[in-house]
Order: sequence, then C-alpha cells, then structure tokens
Amino acid sequence: MTDVRAWLHLRGEVTRVRRGSGLLAVLLTNAENVLDTPAKRTEAVDQWRGAQEAARRHRIEQVRARNERYDSDWTGPTSHRVQQEVAAAFAKVREMPNGGRAAFADDDEGLVIYSETTPTTSGVEGLNDDEIAETRNDARQRLMMGDTSPITVAVDTLGREIAEQLYGPALVRRGLQLAHGARSSLMTYGSR
Repeated sequence: MTDVRAWLHLRGEVTRVRRGSGLLAVLLTNAENVLDTPAKRTEAVDQWRGAQEAARRHRIEQVRARNERYDSDWTGPTSHRVQQEVAAAFAKVREMPNGGRAAFADDDEGLVIYSETTPTTSGVEGLNDDEIAETRNDARQRLMMGDTSPITVAVDTLGREIAEQLYGPALVRRGLQLAHGARSSLMTYGSR
C-alpha cells in the first residue's frame, strides 16, 4: 500500500478525469516500469514520507502563527482613521507632562495632532522653521516625481514620530503608501 501511495506522490495529480472507474488504472500506468527495483520503491516511499512530514510541519507552523496572531497582545485597529485617533491619544498622553503639541480641540473632533498646516515652534532637533519648511517642500516635490526616499529614510532612521514632526503626518502617510504600493504586484504604472 505504501508503494502505491509513494508512486502516486511521485506521479503527481491528474489534471483531467473522464471516468472515476478508470482513475486508479490511469494513475498506476507505467508504475511497474519506473519503480522496477526494491531500491527505487524504497526511495519513493522515503520521498513520500518526507513530503508527508513536511506538510505536517507546515500545518503546525500555520496553526502556531494563527494562534500567535489571535492570542498575542493588542495590535491595534485596522481602520486607518481609528489608527490615527489611537496614535493621537498616545501622543497626547506622552506629551502631556511636557506641554506638547497634541491637544484637545474645542469642537466635536476630539483629539487632534496639529498637522503640517500649523507652524512648528520648537523645530526638530535644532532645525528652525525655515529649514523645516524647505525640507517639507523638497520632500513634497520629490514625492510628486515618485521619489519616496526622503520620507522612507527618515522613517527608517529617525522613526515615524520624528519623521511626522519633520515632514508632517499627511506627507509621511502618503509617502509610505506610495513606497508600499511600489512593492505590490497589484500596482501598475503607466497607461494601457
């Protein structure tokens, strides 16, 4: 029985079946010619058992990954709008003792982090407002040309929070969207 299973593993699947009654006969054709010695049959059985063990290990890894994904700590919301609100809430809590830029708005908007439309008073790491504005304009122009490197380098080296202080949250978000989209097989460039 294991010899038959090993042969079926080596042979592969049938692409088209006309009648179920002839399926096994079609699958077993030429088996006695290919696996004609006991050594070849033993090797085929070993390959089949190895494939079964690899498939079992793969299933175990999938179950572990799924369990880790569901049983792990809180990963946050999937909605972009809710992610922004959660990030703003954490920023407010972190910056509250320092009198930071995150503050409550007077209207029903709730928690707001001031974006690139409001001028930066403190600067980023000693940069003045003119340098920050020039850096933002340069990054915006390069982003319009499809170059996301200033934003992605800033996020990779400085962290997203400081990159958002430097470029503004909207520009960083758009740059990262373009950078991730460029690696996607679903994104196409040019016209038809």
